Parts: sequence; C-alpha cells; structure tokens
Amino acid sequence: MKSPAAERPRVLSVRFGFNPNSSSLGIDISFLLVGLGGVSVITAALSAWLSAAPPPPPSPGGGAAS
Repeated sequence: MKSPAAERPRVLSVRFGFNPNSSSLGIDISFLLVGLGGVSVITAALSAWLSAAPPPPPSPGGGAAS
C-alpha cells in the first residue's frame, strides 16, 4: 500500500510570467497595465508642467469692470 504523499503529484518547477500562446487574456492584461502606467506618468508630467508655468499677465484695464 502506497502512502498518500506518494500518490499526490509533485510540483517540479514554478515559472513566473505568462504564455501568450495559451490565452490572449495574459497579454491583454499586460498591455493594459503598461498603458495605464504610461498614461499615469504622462498625466503627472503634464500636471507638473502646467502648474510650473507662470501665470498670464494682468489685463491692461486692471480686470475690474466699472
């Protein structure tokens, strides 16, 4: 009689990553994550650039309506 441990399959190796041939979902998720990261970096850079821009000069009339 075999022991229960001998009947169970063993894990021979673990590889992290994805196989794009097995499913298109793995590569789609990867592109979405990379795209989201890129959009986040571009948004932060654009925000910093716009906030660092000098304010527009005041209008010649002082801006107050009389």
